[in-house]
Order: sequence, then structure tokens, then C-alpha cells
Amino acid sequence: MTAISPHDGPVAVTGVSGFTGGHMVRELVLQGYTVRACLRNADSWRGRDCVEYLNRLPNVEIVDGCDLFVPGSYDGAFAGCSAVFHVAAVLGNSADGKSQPLGSGNVSTDVYEGGMAGTRNVIDSVDRSDSVKRVVYTSSLAAVAGLGAPAMPPGYAWTETDWANDNFPEEVWNHPRMAYARSKVDTERLLNQAADESGGRWDVVTLNPAMICGPILFKAQVGQWIEQIGRLAAGLATSWPTPYDMYYNIIDVRDLVKAERLAAESDVDHRASNGGSRYLLHGSGGRSALRLGTEVRGIIQELFPAFTVGEPEVPEGGTPPPAALNHSKKAVSVLGATLRPVEDTIQSVVETSVELGIIEPRLRSSF
Repeated sequence: MTAISPHDGPVAVTGVSGFTGGHMVRELVLQGYTVRACLRNADSWRGRDCVEYLNRLPNVEIVDGCDLFVPGSYDGAFAGCSAVFHVAAVLGNSADGKSQPLGSGNVSTDVYEGGMAGTRNVIDSVDRSDSVKRVVYTSSLAAVAGLGAPAMPPGYAWTETDWANDNFPEEVWNHPRMAYARSKVDTERLLNQAADESGGRWDVVTLNPAMICGPILFKAQVGQWIEQIGRLAAGLATSWPTPYDMYYNIIDVRDLVKAERLAAESDVDHRASNGGSRYLLHGSGGRSALRLGTEVRGIIQELFPAFTVGEPEVPEGGTPPPAALNHSKKAVSVLGATLRPVEDTIQSVVETSVELGIIEPRLRSSF
């Protein structure tokens, strides 16, 4: 039996200075767990911001020096733990030669190798722990659909049986821009193989979220998806170049981390389910593929009628390709996951952005 509960001892969470990692710690302690919060550098600006927040939570032990690029750096954190929630990842905006000082400084190399080497290091520490029964891995929709996936038939819905590498010719799949998607596909498979090779000592359950949004707990958590919503609420244009009014597939971070906890606690045979031990988490409130500059922007304006709301800078003639749908049917039916309305998610992004001083809204002259 690999299902865990708060009675089985502490659990470890990697990547706690990130958006999902910080929320994962919060979810677990609120449900009675003792958590070892794995942090790469408590003296960095991200680390200090994270530590200040985590110190306000009960039953959290901060373990500093847990670096994806350093073999053995998770050994102490995992020793005696019943489960590991592996949330840490090297993202494009952190692979800049500064945020990951042990990386090469090349974005695509560090994103892929950070994912692969880091996952191998996590696996090795799990194996050395002799106590971990389950690893819950935060993968991504990128491992299901890839980046810029070809247009799918109208009404097509991604499922756990889809793998991103099936959607592209080999030369496209191996392009540097696919480094993140490749890392997520290959780390999922690496974890599954390692779990099989453990001889039943531990297993793995994977969650595949899309654009993770929701309340910001501390400033260092601001990432690209929630930043763009905040910018619109502050009356600004989005800060990335896009050829069209892009689609948003939102999952609320609170729903995601609840689903991850439920996955750890579930005694179902995950591998025998359709698509194996993977669970998609997208389309909050049943609404998938929302246009950022129209639907998301409209929700912000309706919730905050006094605000001047910005618009994405869209080149003339920019038209989005047809979007496949996303849903969380398997996670809801098998794990008991719940999904709040996407309006609640967007509202929480804006409200906490204001509360933390991340944005300063501009008022409309009349409304």
C-alpha cells in the first residue's frame, strides 16, 4: 500500500519558492501534515521572500541547499519521509545564468538538463531514503500537447493518453524551443521507469496542469501566466510578444495542489487507469481555451469595473489557430478533485497582486 496520510510521518516538497511549491506546502500543513520544505538558497531574494512566508506556517521545516543540479542534496530532506511532492523545475525565465548558478546559462540546455538531471537526483535520494512510498510529480500540459501543437479536429479534447512527442516531426520535437516539453515527457518516463525498478518500494503519480493561476502568497511567486493577468488589471499591455490574442487554459493552483494531495492519499491502482498514472488539470470551472485579450480581459473588467484594463498588443491580422479543449474529468472522477469557477481564480490573482503591491491599478475616468 503506497497511499499516505498525515499519520505516516513527514512529507517533502521540492521547489517551495515557486508558485505551485509554496501552495503545496500550505495545502499539506492545513491538512495536518508535517512538511520538509526543500529550498535551493534561503539567502537569495526568492529564498528570503519564501522563508518569510513559510515561517508563518505550522509544522514546516525548511531544508536549505536542495539544488536540482547537485547529487545527494535532497538526501537529508527525504530521509524518514513517507512521500515526496516533486514540484521543482528549471523554467525558461529562471535559466538565465543567475537564478540557476550551477547551470550552463543556456536556456534550452538548462531547462532540459535541469529537468532530467534534477529528476535523476530526486530519484536517487528517494531510493536512498528507504521510507518514501510515493512520489507525486508536477509535470505539465506541455508533456501532453507540446508547444504550438498542430491544429486538432474541432472539439478535440486532450486526454492522459496523449504524449506531446507524438504531435511533431522529430526535427521539430528536438528543436531548442521544445526543451521544456521534452524535459517533461522524458522526466515522466524516467520516474515511471525508476518506480518500476524499485520493486514496489515506491510508486509515482503525475499531474499535468496547464496555466497555473490563483492567489499569490509572496512576491517571488509571480510567474508569467499570473503576471500577464496582473498587467491587464493594471491597465498595461502584456509583456511578451505574441502573434495573436492567445488562448489561456487556466487551472487554479489551489485546485491543483488539492488534487496532488488527493493523489498521494488515494489507494486506487493509478497505473491501471486509462492513460496510466497521469491526471490532467485544466479548464477551471469547465471553461477551457479562454482568449486572453477578450474573455479573460472581460472577466477582469466585470470583476473590477473601476479599473482601466489593458490589452495585449496584437499585430494586425493576428488570428489564433483552433484550440483543442482541456478538462479534468479523470482527476475529478478518480481522485475526487474539485474545480472552482475560473472567475474566482482571476479575481484572486488581481486581488493579491494589489494587496502585495505588485500592481497599482489605474482608475477609469467614469464607469
